[in-house]
Amino acid sequence: MIRTAAVFRAFVAIAACGSFTFGLVGAETPAAAQSATGAALNVSPLRIEIQDAQRGATLLIANVSTRAVPVQTRLFAWSQVNGEDVYAPSTDLTISPSIVSIPAGETQIVRLLRTTPASPGEKRFRLVVDQLPDPTLAQAGTAEARIRFNLPVFLDRDTAAPAELGWTIGPNGISVTNSGGQTARIIKIDVKTADGKSVALGHNILRYVQGKSTISWPDDNACSLGAVTITAYVDGRTVDAQPRSSCG
Repeated sequence: MIRTAAVFRAFVAIAACGSFTFGLVGAETPAAAQSATGAALNVSPLRIEIQDAQRGATLLIANVSTRAVPVQTRLFAWSQVNGEDVYAPSTDLTISPSIVSIPAGETQIVRLLRTTPASPGEKRFRLVVDQLPDPTLAQAGTAEARIRFNLPVFLDRDTAAPAELGWTIGPNGISVTNSGGQTARIIKIDVKTADGKSVALGHNILRYVQGKSTISWPDDNACSLGAVTITAYVDGRTVDAQPRSSCG
C-alpha cells in the first residue's frame, strides 16, 4: 500500500529536481501537460464514473507534440485511513492498452473494463497515466522531465447514499466527517471568525473525503478562534456551515 502523505512529498521533491512533473488532476490542474522535452499530452475526461449498469468506460489520451510519446496507464485502489489517502495496485478494471506509444498528433483510446460484476456501494480508484522514459532522449548526468496525470475513478457511485458532511473544530484544527456513502470533492474552505476575520489554513486545496471517513485541516490555535463559520465548495456547490466545537 502507498500512503499519500509520504508519496506526494516524494513526488514534489522529485519534480523539483526535474525528473518528472506530477499532477493531481482536478480543479487545480489542467487537462493538458507538457514536459521539458517537448512532449505534450491531453487527457479526457478528468474524472471517470462507471455506474452499476455499465460494463466500462473509455479514456482519451491525445499526443499533441511533434514526436511519439510512450505512455503507461495503471489502476490503484483508493481508500482513506486516519485522514490519509492510501493506494494499492488493483486489477478490478482491465486497462487496454496499458502501455502504448502514441504517435505525434494522434489520440489513443484506452478502455477500462470491469473484471467483476457490479455490487452495491461506491468503489474508489485512481488511474495514473505516466509518460514513460524515451531512451533516444537519454543524456548522461541528466534526468528527463516527464508527465503524470492522476485521475479519480468511481464504480457504482449511483448505488451509494449521498455524502453527508459534519464539521468539527477542535484542538488540532478543523475536520469534516462524511457519514454518507459517496465521496465528496471539496475545492477549498473559507473560515471566518465571529468578527469577520479570515482564518488561513494549510493544505487548503482540492481535497476528497470518502464515505465513512474524516479529513482535517490542521491548526494548533483553532480553539482560540471562538465560534467560526465555514464556507465550503463541495461538488460544485457552495455550502455554509457552523462547525461543532470539541474544544472542551
